[in-house]
Formats: sequence, structure tokens, C-alpha cells
Amino acid sequence: MAKTTMTQDDFDALRPSLGRMTVDTMDVARLVLVAGVSQADAAGRYGMSRQRVYGIMKRFEAASQGWPTDWRKVEVWLPPKLAAEVEGMAEAAIAEHRGSQASPKR
Repeated sequence: MAKTTMTQDDFDALRPSLGRMTVDTMDVARLVLVAGVSQADAAGRYGMSRQRVYGIMKRFEAASQGWPTDWRKVEVWLPPKLAAEVEGMAEAAIAEHRGSQASPKR
């Protein structure tokens, strides 16, 4: 994952879109994104695996780009016909997501 940094204000503004997170999860993300500590060092400080910290950072990355935190990025090799179907499904889901963001909340 590319190194991502942000200000404390940007980090705080992102928090509502992340849903529920433990204090340690937020602290690890803040350490990496705001303080610039490496993911490996943050994992060591909090007794987490590097894979766990990587997952936390992917969740923050998705939220910072406006994706729902429960969406998953999928990369697979498929036959052309099946790939076209999957791409069409992805485009439809993205269009629906963007349309729901533009709709006023009632």
C-alpha cells in the first residue's frame, strides 16, 4: 500500500464514515496516517500483526476515497465473457452507490 498521510483535522473528519472502531484501531491508524510511523512499527507498538494493521489501513483508504467500509476490492483472472459480466456488475454497483450519495437524506 502506498504511504498515505493526512492532517489531524482530515483524520478527524474521516472518522464518522468509518463506523465503529476500537480505540486501539483508531490509535494505530492515527499513528500511521498522521504521525507517519511505518505500519510494521505501529503493529509492534500495539501488539498487532502487520496484516491486521494493513487491513486497518485499507479500511481507512476505502473510506477516504468515499467507498463504503463494507465493500471489498476484488482482483481475479476470468475468461473474457465472465470478466465482462463482473465488470458490468461493478459499474452498476458504483453507479447505484454514487446515486445514493447524491440523493437528499430524509
